[in-house]
Amino acid sequence: MQMSQTMMDLRIPGGFGLHTYMSAEIQETAINTAYRMTARLHEHKGRNALNYHIQQAFNGQGLPTNLTSPQVNEWWPGMMGERIKNHVVVMRMIEKLAADRKVVGCIVHEDVTPDMRTIVMYCQHLGIPTIHIPHANCFYVGEKWDIHTESISDYILASGEFAKGFYTHWGYPEERVIITGMPQWDRLYENERPSKTEARRVLGIETDDEFVLVYASSWVQTTGMRSRFESELDDSLKMVIETAKELPATLLVKMHPGEPADNEKVYLSSMKEAGINGLVTRQFAEYVLSAADAVIAHGPSNFCCQTAAWRIPCAYIPTEDYLFPFPGPIEVSWDNATHAVKIATQVDKDKTWEIFSKNCNDAHRAGNACERIVEETLKICQ
Repeated sequence: MQMSQTMMDLRIPGGFGLHTYMSAEIQETAINTAYRMTARLHEHKGRNALNYHIQQAFNGQGLPTNLTSPQVNEWWPGMMGERIKNHVVVMRMIEKLAADRKVVGCIVHEDVTPDMRTIVMYCQHLGIPTIHIPHANCFYVGEKWDIHTESISDYILASGEFAKGFYTHWGYPEERVIITGMPQWDRLYENERPSKTEARRVLGIETDDEFVLVYASSWVQTTGMRSRFESELDDSLKMVIETAKELPATLLVKMHPGEPADNEKVYLSSMKEAGINGLVTRQFAEYVLSAADAVIAHGPSNFCCQTAAWRIPCAYIPTEDYLFPFPGPIEVSWDNATHAVKIATQVDKDKTWEIFSKNCNDAHRAGNACERIVEETLKICQ
């Protein structure tokens, strides 16, 4: 629905959503299929097979209680039935779309979550070329398999040399990775950015003389947190608030777009308890950056890449297995974030920022990633 509306807003001819092809017949087929599969999983043979494969996956070590028999047999079939039902709905809608229109390609911003994976695999089954345009760089440096290390699409249109190296390192064919730049960052180069005075006025910051520290938070997800999960985010916030007190600084919290809405209250109450002046926002990234004297991010965030494009001093708090593997933002020590922020404001970043930005976004300065993506997509799909 959202994409359909977006296409209409952009006046793209023929814009519509896949949900157009939803029908009672499709829903009935999906429910019946899911029921049959769930019933099979409840059978003795299905239960034994499930328990065997779980044991193999964990190699007999550290197996959580809810994945052991008989607990797992009580909830796993129902969960799988619900997933299967959703997959069948998606596949049948694509089938109807392909029968109604000539589909020459499929573009996704990720291909690892259940629905996106289903779309990609079924399009491949129908002989439709699939293209993955990653919505962000992934700065995972661990050596174990991770959800971010896999892509199943026919082609990847990568943001830069780093992203290309990341996917080829994990076995993706080099000839199928095409560097185009990061399309959503084209806007950083298209228009004149707000002045510091204007940005602060819009955000309600009274003067240009205040030191404004921006904290770019993280998306609370287990795929991004390794060692201490949510407690790491709590400690990160405490450290940033302490840094704002020591500098001293007005603290501007830029929430991750995917964060739960309730987190806004957590940030505001924590700042109030500490007596810190500031504000919290999920939007207005350009105004937030224009108002900033320095940025500190939790983890090697893609927000740091946007910060670097405008050469704003930046530091980041590392998390397990996630780092910037090349020079750029200053890495924060957990016991002295204030020192890292001060170093970030003093170091001459011109040359380093240019190299860092080009690694993260090959369309840096040119701002032509969208054009390059259109060009490469036409080549693939014609």
